[in-house]
Amino acid sequence: MIKTDPWCGGTGEEYETQHFGFGAQRLKIAIRQMVEQKIKTGVKDMESYLQDSLDLNDTDKCTLTHSCDKLIQLYCERAGPSLEIIDNEIEKVLKIPQNVLLSEDEVQLQDLSNTDYEKLKDEVFLLRKNVERGALMEALLTAEDEELSSLETVCETAKKDMELLDSLLRHTETSDSIKTIQHETQFLCASVPFMKNVVDNLIFDE
Repeated sequence: MIKTDPWCGGTGEEYETQHFGFGAQRLKIAIRQMVEQKIKTGVKDMESYLQDSLDLNDTDKCTLTHSCDKLIQLYCERAGPSLEIIDNEIEKVLKIPQNVLLSEDEVQLQDLSNTDYEKLKDEVFLLRKNVERGALMEALLTAEDEELSSLETVCETAKKDMELLDSLLRHTETSDSIKTIQHETQFLCASVPFMKNVVDNLIFDE
């Protein structure tokens, strides 16, 4: 008789049941069933009283029963708006805020926190490996760059040596050839300090 939404459960209903022992949906259904039962019981008790107290024939009894059934239906329809107000009050009282953690869920939260922590540890480990790999690559590239720089220095020195030899061949027949060779050799050896004294003592003693 009274319009009642069927129970459908859900997370909110489960959470309310954990805390109160029942959910808002179940309570609203129970109140409707109770109100409807009270209406039926009251009207049927009145019908029985009238049938017992009045001398009614079968037709009157059928008419009385039909009228009582219509009265029950009318009472149930009229109860609808009041029950909706009661529903709103039930939802306000039983609704649990989202930020409230029940004791039954603390263990699950701890398990979730441990899982997140292990996942974070794995991510940190991978990040550390990537950083170490990057540092190693940077070190290798730096060493290679230094080696190439050394090779360039060697090549420049060899080039100077070849220029010295070419100069020696060109100026051996000129009067100023010895001075020119000495000057260029000293200039070349200035970049190699340990050769300077050797060249000065052995080559240019005379």
